[in-house]
Amino acid sequence: MKNILVPVDFSEQSLTAFKFAKNIAKKADATITLLNVIEPYMPFSEVGYTVTEQDYITHLKETATSHLQRIANEDDGVQVNALVQIGSIFRLIRQYIDEQEVDLVVMGTQGASGMEEVLIGSNTEKIVRTSSCPVLTVRNTPEDFEVKALVFATNLRDEQIKVVEALKNFQDFFGAHLHLVYVNTPNGFLSSHEIKEQSDEFIKKAKLDNYTLHVESDVNEEMGVIHAAQSLNADMIAMGTHQRKGLAHWFAGSIAEDVVNHANRPVLTLGLRN
Repeated sequence: MKNILVPVDFSEQSLTAFKFAKNIAKKADATITLLNVIEPYMPFSEVGYTVTEQDYITHLKETATSHLQRIANEDDGVQVNALVQIGSIFRLIRQYIDEQEVDLVVMGTQGASGMEEVLIGSNTEKIVRTSSCPVLTVRNTPEDFEVKALVFATNLRDEQIKVVEALKNFQDFFGAHLHLVYVNTPNGFLSSHEIKEQSDEFIKKAKLDNYTLHVESDVNEEMGVIHAAQSLNADMIAMGTHQRKGLAHWFAGSIAEDVVNHANRPVLTLGLRN
């Protein structure tokens, strides 16, 4: 883990994400890139911007660059690069992840609820859904945060074996105990015998070490994961995401995105397709 990206909009949440990223970077001897994206109210057209609009955008970029450089130059023993770009926030973050071979994205999140969550969404959710690298979302995280108890929500299916391989790297990195959590719901109820049979097979294939298996019964997977993390006093939640797009995402949704939206703890998401 040598290349960490932190999108920054100068909000409290994004600066909290930067503090968390610095802790990781110190431990991993990694470089952090702070990326601020200025998204114009009006998209660039064939005729381009007027002189006044261009001057205003230039002013915004210069101001953002100056502010970002001050943040990046804090003497914390971490190499930090500052980058300001103009365009679509989501597109430019995705482009940077792919072109610069980012190992980890650390993003702040405010969460959402009700119609705002359905109709507006957030760039954080989009990155969680589509990123080619792991994404760590944080909210109100202490600066001296440590990960000693790591909850991994699993469906005990073979599709998650590859995710577990990546997760074990994070477990080793933090020196954390892994709490493997299976959520038993009314719609997908399994008997104790079935859970025992599937979990034994999954654990054997995943070659897990330093772990404890927990079964949480709840109304749905999202609430089960959040409640399990609370009862276990977990420092972080880890989840795989199917990275669905279009209608598949609209109808099926994403448990990982729901947890990112509603959990107070940091959430590490790892794409099943990547």
